[in-house]
Amino acid sequence: MTLFTRKESFLIATPSVVSYLTTMKCAVITGVSGLVGKELSEILLADGYEVRGLSRSPKRLPSPIKGFYWDPDKDELDEACLDGASTLIHLAGENIADGRWTEKRKREIIDSRTRSCNLLADALQRTNPGKRPQSVILASAIGYYGDRGDELLNEESAPGQGFLSETTLEWEKAGSFPESVREVRLRIGVVLSPEGGALPEMERPLKLFAGAVPGSGKQYLSWIHHTDLARLIQFAMENDSVKGLYNAVAPDPRTMDSFMKSLGKAIGRPVYLPNVPGFALKLMLGEMSEMILGGSRVSSAKIEKAGFRFHFGNLEQALEDLYKRKAS
Repeated sequence: MTLFTRKESFLIATPSVVSYLTTMKCAVITGVSGLVGKELSEILLADGYEVRGLSRSPKRLPSPIKGFYWDPDKDELDEACLDGASTLIHLAGENIADGRWTEKRKREIIDSRTRSCNLLADALQRTNPGKRPQSVILASAIGYYGDRGDELLNEESAPGQGFLSETTLEWEKAGSFPESVREVRLRIGVVLSPEGGALPEMERPLKLFAGAVPGSGKQYLSWIHHTDLARLIQFAMENDSVKGLYNAVAPDPRTMDSFMKSLGKAIGRPVYLPNVPGFALKLMLGEMSEMILGGSRVSSAKIEKAGFRFHFGNLEQALEDLYKRKAS
């Protein structure tokens, strides 16, 4: 029988004690107040995790999330958040759809991702190896692939062209984490949620009976249900064999034409207006139009081969669930 000693106190390593010590779970999350962060926090808390959230206003985070201060713009972080944590999940970053892409705004979008990642990596380098998280899960995006037509893209595919691809390339290069820390980067697709993000923006014109498919409609939209994304992150946290790059998309990418028609059917507002010409969207949105007019058909095969199973792998199934939640 082994004794764990510390000064005068001791702990007998009975099977129940060993089980407790080896199953203590603590996750540090950036972007904990965001669309994905909220869903992930709820799932982890329900599964017995201690959840620590990084925020500029940590006292405002809802209990039982434990708040810790950080401000990446000032390179400030309360490094106590890392002490004893098992995993660090980095989801924070400026919203790419919030405001026109001026040169200043584009720099803010890139810096919000790279600077925060570097701040966290440097903090992990300084933290005692026995106390720091043993894995980091880092958000990236399928914008890496650019506009690629109907080419089926996997994690080995080359990067595309355009601002989204350039941003993601810089993002994925950021952060020199300790070699002993398992690193996972998730290229996340369009997240579908009733709480915000792309879905409410796409349904708004449909509800006004003004729904139309943007551009040719042939551009692909690779999406993921927000609960599946949270589950996928937890899967990556808890499986040591998961390392490196993975696409976080459902196994049912759709053309924009197919997606909009399925969305219209789900809310009882069919698409019947002519497609919105690409040149009109370029005039209205400028460079930002690449988010709508471009697309990528992204494969989920690698994460599925690793053992992850989607609850919402079909678009119609996902939309049905999302609108049931919204109605309840």
